[in-house]
Amino acid sequence: MISDEFLLDVAIEYYIKNRTQVEIAKSLNVSHVQVGKYLKEAFRRNIVSITVNLPINEEEESSLKRLFRDIFGLKNLVLVQGSENTEKSHTRLVGKAASYIKEIFPDRETRVGIGWGRTIHDMVQCEDEERREKWEYCPLCVLSKRTDNTYFDTLKITRMAAKKWGGKVDRLQSERLEVSQKVRTPELLKDIESGWDNLSVVLCGIGCSSSRYPIPREEMFSEKDFKRVNMKTLVGDILHNFYDIDGNIYKAHGGDVIVPESKIRKAPHVVAVASGFPKIESIIGGLRTGMVDTLITDVQTAHHVIDYLR
Repeated sequence: MISDEFLLDVAIEYYIKNRTQVEIAKSLNVSHVQVGKYLKEAFRRNIVSITVNLPINEEEESSLKRLFRDIFGLKNLVLVQGSENTEKSHTRLVGKAASYIKEIFPDRETRVGIGWGRTIHDMVQCEDEERREKWEYCPLCVLSKRTDNTYFDTLKITRMAAKKWGGKVDRLQSERLEVSQKVRTPELLKDIESGWDNLSVVLCGIGCSSSRYPIPREEMFSEKDFKRVNMKTLVGDILHNFYDIDGNIYKAHGGDVIVPESKIRKAPHVVAVASGFPKIESIIGGLRTGMVDTLITDVQTAHHVIDYLR
């Protein structure tokens, strides 16, 4: 009997890696007809499912963009159709974010500041033929803890962006940040801050409040700083600039070397990518800080934000 693992491998080759049935057949030494049967069996066993993505209603999209502009002063709201399946929604979100960024910013000299978190990590892995060989990627911090977790390793994420999207890493800034993990001098920190000048665009996620997801935050901060960050009045953060629901910013970097708020505000474009019901308050507070000019989210989250405010 054919195993689920085998059918999964075939499905990945066909649906994810976009190999033809003929190519897969040659690698398995079977006919392409047999590969078609494998795919049908994978569908029958629910290893593969087919989803029809309904287009976003233009009137609905226009209404949401107007509301976000009027309420938050947001310049750009980019929407994607969500799903009841959290993983599917996430995949659509990061895919849309990657394609939008490449569409808006052409292949010319561009300094791209890279944040961290699962959303940014997965977004930079969305590669296609549209490469940006003239872009330069700059990590926006080095977190003092959790460097073993790829989602929190800005240096790795930055290198991944250059590999997947094209372009190069700002090696001087990366080297400075690596040195800062071992030793910090006033001169080094000054050089690091100057390395964040002239950012063309900042790409970041929006973090949830520590009270909602305490474990990741607890591992990032000292006990003293965590107690401060875990204040119930704080609803989220943008690049470790924590804020309350009204957008008032509370600085608690926990020993991290991190891009200052002033550098973020000077960037011509700050693109935040976030979705999901747990991030409603985080998105509202984040937009009220005035740091974000473009939000990429799904339709359902956008509606939840408006409903919350009502």
